[in-house]
Amino acid sequence: MSHCILRLSILFSFLILFIFPENSLAGRVVKVQGKKVFIKLDSSETESLKQGDRLFLTTPAGKKQGLVIIRKKQNDKVIAQLGKGKAGKGMLTASYKSKSPRKTQPEATESASDVATTEGGSDEGKPNLLFGLMGSFGTATQNVANVADMSGSTMGFKGLIDYSLFDSLGVRARIGMDMLSVTGSSGTTNFETSINYLALDLLLRYNLFEMGSLGIFLNGGMGIYSPMSSELGAVQAIREDSISTTSLLIFGGGLSYSLSGTMQLFVGADYLYFPPSEDVSTSVINANLGLIFAF
Repeated sequence: MSHCILRLSILFSFLILFIFPENSLAGRVVKVQGKKVFIKLDSSETESLKQGDRLFLTTPAGKKQGLVIIRKKQNDKVIAQLGKGKAGKGMLTASYKSKSPRKTQPEATESASDVATTEGGSDEGKPNLLFGLMGSFGTATQNVANVADMSGSTMGFKGLIDYSLFDSLGVRARIGMDMLSVTGSSGTTNFETSINYLALDLLLRYNLFEMGSLGIFLNGGMGIYSPMSSELGAVQAIREDSISTTSLLIFGGGLSYSLSGTMQLFVGADYLYFPPSEDVSTSVINANLGLIFAF
C-alpha cells in the first residue's frame, strides 16, 4: 500500500506540471511605478530575452492585460516600459511574436543596480528556502466494522521547510506531532481511542494565484505517521497491536499573505486520507495556521 501511495504522489507532482505549465514557467511583475514595470524572469526568458524585446503581461489564468518593452536587463531582473494595456504586481509574462521588424529602442537611463530595486513585500527579495511553524486543529471520523462509528478531533504542531523550485512551484516538508482523539458508543458500551503520532509530511506546493500580497496555493503529497503513544479506554474498539506506522495521502490548499519579502502568513485546510484496513477506516480534515520566514 505504501508503494502505491508513493506512486500516486509522484504522479500528482507530474500532473501539476502538465496542468499548469505556463504559470509554473513564467516571469512575474514584482513592482510597478507609473509606466515603469519591474519584472523577474524565469530561466528560459533569462536566456532568450534582451533589451528591446517585448513581453505580454497576463493574469494567472492567461488573459492578456498589457504589453511591455524591455529597457534594461541584468540576469533575470528587468526594467520594462508599459507600451499598452495595464500592468499590475503579480501578473505573469508571456512571449510576444511580431511579424514586423522591431524598432530600435532608446537606451534606458536607469543603472543596472536599479533593476534589482523593489519595495518591501515583493517576490524579488524572497529567498528560495524558507522555514516556518504551523498549528492545526480539525475533525476526525473512524469507523470500526461491527463495533462502532466514532468521531472526534485532531490537534497538531509542526515545523516546516519550504523550497521554491520555480516562482509558482515548490516542495514543502512538515514534521511534528499530530494527536487524534475519537469516541463512540454501541448500545451501552462506550469506546475511546487517542493516538499521538510523530508526523512527517512531504508535499508539492503550487501557487495557483498571486496578486500583490495575497495568494492562493494548493498542496498535495503523502504523510508518514508513526504512533508514539496511545490510549484505547477500558473497552477497546481497535486492538493495540494493530496501531502501526501509516502512510497516507494529503490534499489541501489555502490563502497566503506576504507580510514582507521574507515573511508570509498562511491559513488553509488539509484532507488526510488514511488507507483503510479490513476493519478500520479513518479520515481527517484539518484547518491550518502558520508562518514561514527566512533566517
